[in-house]
Amino acid sequence: MATLSDSRTGARSASLPGMVEAARGRRRFGAVLRQFKRDPTSAGPDALVLYYAYGANGHAVLEGRVIDHQVSRPLGTSDSRFVNLSRTLRLVFNEERAHFPVNVALYDRRWEVRTDVEGYFHLEMQALDGVAGGWHPIEVSAGRTQARIPLLLPPPENRHGVISDIDDTIMVTDVNRWSTMLANTFLKNPLQRQIVRGMPELFRILAARNSLPSAAPVFYVSASPRQLHMPLQAVLDHHGFPPGVLITKRVTNDATREPLRDQMTYKLKRIEEILARVAHVTFTLIGDDGEHDPEIFREVRGRHPHRIDHVWIRRVHPDSRRVQFEDQVDVATLLSEDRAINF
Repeated sequence: MATLSDSRTGARSASLPGMVEAARGRRRFGAVLRQFKRDPTSAGPDALVLYYAYGANGHAVLEGRVIDHQVSRPLGTSDSRFVNLSRTLRLVFNEERAHFPVNVALYDRRWEVRTDVEGYFHLEMQALDGVAGGWHPIEVSAGRTQARIPLLLPPPENRHGVISDIDDTIMVTDVNRWSTMLANTFLKNPLQRQIVRGMPELFRILAARNSLPSAAPVFYVSASPRQLHMPLQAVLDHHGFPPGVLITKRVTNDATREPLRDQMTYKLKRIEEILARVAHVTFTLIGDDGEHDPEIFREVRGRHPHRIDHVWIRRVHPDSRRVQFEDQVDVATLLSEDRAINF
């Protein structure tokens, strides 16, 4: 949903024909981009994209964005690669609504916040002590647009949480193969994505350890940009994962952006925030070794040994010599049919 800057060629042609061809290429690329920009004179309200809302102990956080309205055809299992690419590009290229007033309501409580230059807003909601644990509807409005997002307040008796990666942990992406990763990301829709067999059931078992499983503290922390937030949420919903809080990376054109390639810094920060906001919960960390989850989770467990119950890693790295830590269990052994999961 954040607008990405147009890519530009860095090479210089040494001849006049080369420069002409480069200019034609830029014009063609610009024409493609304009297909995904809204006509400013077109009618219709803006779009409210609400990312997540969660908290505990009388305090919660809400994040979202106001962008131009986007119309997209419904998802279908038989959608073509072109249809999927077109739909995804419409999520990537859009116009943000800077400094736009946003009104937020939770029952009789009211807040007002304004978007930043990239159209994002962040709201810290205080004085929620009288709100019971569970899911609660937050009503959000911006101009003529209204939207709703569920707020998760894990009850005090819900003490068993999950923090999980998504790509190559619960959904097959093949991050270590660039061409396959791009095809999975841009040419398939949420109904066509492949889920790791047994993962939805495993997550439901983890959620059921709590007194109120429907409000289990389940967090999906993805390094994917927020432009892909809605497709990722659709994947989780479609495959029956427990309801939870999906956190994706803020990628913008200004200094507020989160590190694009430094997954260690990004995930450590997000996990630390979760641990601080829901301080009564201990967690099972679930990831894969395709990138840096083992090292990230090892660091988290070292900092908070009493807050981490288990670390489970799905082995996907192509190099068999990739380091493995003794206290991290292979997810494949947990999902084997002849093994019972013991907590």
